[in-house]
Amino acid sequence: MRKILNNKGDISSPIIVILITVAALSITGVTIAWMSSISSKAVSQGSLVIIGTPTITTDGTLYITIKNIGNVNTTIEYIRIGNSLYNSSIIIGANEVYSKPISIGGTFESGKIYNGIIVSSAGTYQFSAICQ
Repeated sequence: MRKILNNKGDISSPIIVILITVAALSITGVTIAWMSSISSKAVSQGSLVIIGTPTITTDGTLYITIKNIGNVNTTIEYIRIGNSLYNSSIIIGANEVYSKPISIGGTFESGKIYNGIIVSSAGTYQFSAICQ
């Protein structure tokens, strides 16, 4: 059997090389596991796209088409246009389109453009709606 310690009591060079290699492989394994867990979470998310130009009537009915281009369901929490707020629990499935009138309420002036936001589980989205 070979000696692990040399004559001076130091650890031999091949053992040092083996220990450094094992440490490097361990760190690499932990890094790969961490990166794969992060990437799987990043891939599984919803993302909304507003299709076309939203319109709103003078009595506060919003006509909007929203598509979820993500791969998980997204819940719209609320929609705000001006001072009017619509609390929502609209769920849009992955790769689905939502296109139904939404009664926001409030009074809007015909011909004006109103800025609005959609707050969802996938983030906040801004849009402009034309009042007709």
